[in-house]
Amino acid sequence: MKKISMILLQMGIIFIFNWLGQTIAAVSGLPIPGSIIGFLLLFGSLYIGLIQLNWIEAGTALLISEMMLFFIPSLVGFIEHSWMFGMKGIFILFIILSGTAIMMITTGVISEKMLQKQDGEVKRWLPKFFF
Repeated sequence: MKKISMILLQMGIIFIFNWLGQTIAAVSGLPIPGSIIGFLLLFGSLYIGLIQLNWIEAGTALLISEMMLFFIPSLVGFIEHSWMFGMKGIFILFIILSGTAIMMITTGVISEKMLQKQDGEVKRWLPKFFF
């Protein structure tokens, strides 16, 4: 029970940053989605030490593990538009699959480069704040 309440509290912190981002976007009229603004606020808070990573780590792990649930409405929308199963659908499927493959390859290459060992130490080619 304690673990569940801790995860809910951590998710609450994440949702507060999302709400702040949504509010800033609505008030300021910026053409940036509020969720992105909230994400940047959370990232900045982590970077300057206002929030510690372990304060939100379990909550983010749960949200990421259940991320597929957020894509179900997209799948339902795709099914409702049956014309997409023709030539346009094949073209869209090609774009989705190639984009996914490019992202997977890019992520793998970047991860490998970040973790290359040189003289027993991790070769750091990104700025120090990423570690």
